[in-house]
Amino acid sequence: MILLLIAVLLGLIAAMLVLYPLLGLNRSGDTSVISGVTGDMSERERAAKQALLDIDFDYRLGNLDEEDYAGLRDRYEERALVALKARYEREQELDALIEQQLAALKSQEKKSGAGARHAAPSAARATTATRAQHGPSQRRRKGV
Repeated sequence: MILLLIAVLLGLIAAMLVLYPLLGLNRSGDTSVISGVTGDMSERERAAKQALLDIDFDYRLGNLDEEDYAGLRDRYEERALVALKARYEREQELDALIEQQLAALKSQEKKSGAGARHAAPSAARATTATRAQHGPSQRRRKGV
């Protein structure tokens, strides 16, 4: 009975390992727009680079003549440059967004930092008063 249960569990685990990629489930639950856009751009870059490698390989094998090779190379170089430019522009937009958020956090920290500076000395006084009331710490009592 136990062997049957173990066999069934192993079978289910194996089935999940096989079916998981086929179902298209995503563990991370990628809801990020940024990763979707950058993933698409990097896919275009990879495709253009692979196409350049392929036509170069075909040319070296003799499957393409000089004229076809030059035309295809120009076309795929243009695609690769467009993809790189799009990625660069998107990175610049993201950098600007990060800078804006950082500036907002710094200004928020400055505003809340003034209140925190006044609260910190009173908290230190309260801790010192509590220690004075309760005597030595637990570590000292235990001899640690």
